[in-house]
Amino acid sequence: MICFFAPSFSVVDIQCVVRLPLSGNLLSFYIDPEMVRKREIFKAIKEGFNLFDREGKGVCDVREIGTIVRHLGICPTEIELRDMITEIEEEEPTGFIAFERFERMMSRILLENQYPRDSEEKLLRAFRTLDPDNKGYVEAEKIRTLLTTHGERFSQEEIDDFLHFAVDAETGLCHYEDYVMQVAT
Repeated sequence: MICFFAPSFSVVDIQCVVRLPLSGNLLSFYIDPEMVRKREIFKAIKEGFNLFDREGKGVCDVREIGTIVRHLGICPTEIELRDMITEIEEEEPTGFIAFERFERMMSRILLENQYPRDSEEKLLRAFRTLDPDNKGYVEAEKIRTLLTTHGERFSQEEIDDFLHFAVDAETGLCHYEDYVMQVAT
């Protein structure tokens, strides 16, 4: 295996490309899909973390970890999130999480697909249970009530953020098929 270097390539780019000799002077390039996936995951983790590393010191407030994790498409329960934080906190908690610890944990979680996303069909079935008349929508207040009274409780901010994204502001309705299509892509 012979690697090549170019000024615009990072170390990870170089690891992703392997030069394979063919007959004669022709060369073919093979891009390792697993390395590309690892590179994309690292980039997403770094970008998400950097949103909350306000001073660029490689640390972020422990209270932001849930937001970063969800930004990466992982939706753990509060208990699972506390377990994640416990895993990456220093022996003596400082209130801050180092990027290196966060990146190591999130890479493992994302590469092993420990929290697979629900399928579109599963999401639609869940919404349809709230829509027994099969109208194609659910009222925002019905969703708010459900999220504050059943199962794992969501914070008011989380509920407001969800409803702001999922509900038509003019009608106060969540047209769930449209919503599922938006989050599935």
